[in-house]
Amino acid sequence: MNAVTLNKAITRLDEQILRTLLYFDIFNYPLKSDEVFNFLGIRALDKSIVTSRLSSLTDQKIIFQFGELFCLKNDKSLIDRRLKGNKEADKYLILAKKKANFISKFPFVRAVLASGSLSKGYMDERSDLDFFIITAANHLWIARTLLVLYKRVFLANSHKYFCVNYFIDEKHLEIEEKNLFTATELATVIPLYGSKQYENLQGVNSWLLEFFPNYTPRSISDAPLLKLSWPKKVFEGMINLIFASTIEKYLQNVTLSRWKRLYEKSYSASDFKVAFKTKPHASKNHPRNFQRTIIEVYDEKLRSFGLHNDSNSARVIPMHHESTLKSSAGT
Repeated sequence: MNAVTLNKAITRLDEQILRTLLYFDIFNYPLKSDEVFNFLGIRALDKSIVTSRLSSLTDQKIIFQFGELFCLKNDKSLIDRRLKGNKEADKYLILAKKKANFISKFPFVRAVLASGSLSKGYMDERSDLDFFIITAANHLWIARTLLVLYKRVFLANSHKYFCVNYFIDEKHLEIEEKNLFTATELATVIPLYGSKQYENLQGVNSWLLEFFPNYTPRSISDAPLLKLSWPKKVFEGMINLIFASTIEKYLQNVTLSRWKRLYEKSYSASDFKVAFKTKPHASKNHPRNFQRTIIEVYDEKLRSFGLHNDSNSARVIPMHHESTLKSSAGT
């Protein structure tokens, strides 16, 4: 169907449904009707209305349905791929909870959330276990360095089951880059430890509802509350006695120097700041700058479908931030 015919044939809700399917089509990931509802760029009063419009778009052969899944391609292999990935994700979630419990014992860690592929309910042989870490204020770089050292020494720097590439502290929970990519990541993170910090994260980032007005946060029933064991309290107290602020600044500068040496020549100054965020309260390490790639691919998909990137779901304010169905990072 050409763009002109498409634009005349569909309603505003239909267009938002297509925008949602187009975004996840980047990852060859079909969606259920309730998932389409959750990620719509406009408020829908009832899920049944979305289900009805999905059926209409299917009847018009604009989209395709296989069982309870909808996609833009008439390709059943995508359905098989997703279902297989969902089963793998169920297995990996058990492992992720164990890893989160381990990570939570590190000094100054206050919350652990699963991000990346696992947070979308999909894992395959190429997927890593990505973790989004919230730390105590003014201690992010100490917490990060200890976790990275553990990975390098005991895991031979493997990212497969221990990818800790995004950190923020509990006093700076607002995500600075606000766009469809970051909104999707924030909406899908799974709280594994630190349920109160997860609630604070969602509360501070109310801008998320501008992108997904039908969104509701994840259940925190399986995420333990923050609890500082006495060994952790003692260790944190000892670090605070030995000029923690000086150590923080030193570790931040050492990390930034290393990233500049390895990656700065491959990026513009603005892109480097996004892919390798290095602030006292935030750290991100995404050598492939996955966020930018996804936003650009999405814009191209919109154009190819006869849609413009001027809707709320496609806007970028500005273009920055973190992981997805498959992100790659080196630390």
